[in-house]
Amino acid sequence: MTTPKSVAELVKVTARLGKKAVLFSGADPAAERLPNGKVAVDISKVGALLEFSAVKNRVVIGTGVNLGRLAREAVGENGLIRQASLLIANPLVRNRITLLQALNPESQYFDITTPLALLDSKVRLQSPTSKRTISIKEFLEASVKGLKKGEIPVAVEFPKLPSGDRVGFFRVARMGGKGSVSAAARMKLVKSTSMDPEIFVSSLTLIPVRSRTAEKEVAGKAASESSIKRASQAAADEMGELASKHNAYEHTLIEITVARTLRSIMEDHLD
Repeated sequence: MTTPKSVAELVKVTARLGKKAVLFSGADPAAERLPNGKVAVDISKVGALLEFSAVKNRVVIGTGVNLGRLAREAVGENGLIRQASLLIANPLVRNRITLLQALNPESQYFDITTPLALLDSKVRLQSPTSKRTISIKEFLEASVKGLKKGEIPVAVEFPKLPSGDRVGFFRVARMGGKGSVSAAARMKLVKSTSMDPEIFVSSLTLIPVRSRTAEKEVAGKAASESSIKRASQAAADEMGELASKHNAYEHTLIEITVARTLRSIMEDHLD
């Protein structure tokens, strides 16, 4: 096991080890049954990755922060990241899984990117030779294709949500196989009418994308089970059109996820 003390040292280690590196934060790698050929990298001593600040209108979270701390301390997101952290990681692992690990597209906790997309986040990246900050959309596309050698996300940042915005998140794991579907939404409710809704959906085959057709089904309309149903069906249809592969099972998972997300926001206003 290796324990870097700075981001510069960490990116050199990850660049050298490549896919052999398995990142931990203070956990015992022996308890994780590390696969043969893998090398444990403990990032708990990299102080810069533990940043957690809310200054003026911007929130910055270092990727060394674990999901347990996010569930307890996240601010400026009106509870959205807290909901996501609680749902995607159970209490047994929540304090061991870092945001850095969750941002790996191979991670079962990658659904954290759905609320980050809704929050219009930016991701700070660092490699042994360069630093850059990109939008969450660019990061999602780049991470699936493969980041630059040794490049890792070191922090995410996003603007604070207006205090009147209502938010929701839900996730469904696929039964009998890998993969999950998640949805995140925000809107204002004015006398039970949905205003300025935004809905992001991640499917089994797609990184988080905005579903504008679903938004149209609730925008300017009173909260109701019928509008929720129309929006969830619209989201599933839209994701099906965007995906190269899509089936009835995935369609159903998207409908369920979007409906549960919207219902969690509107529940106090439903008939």
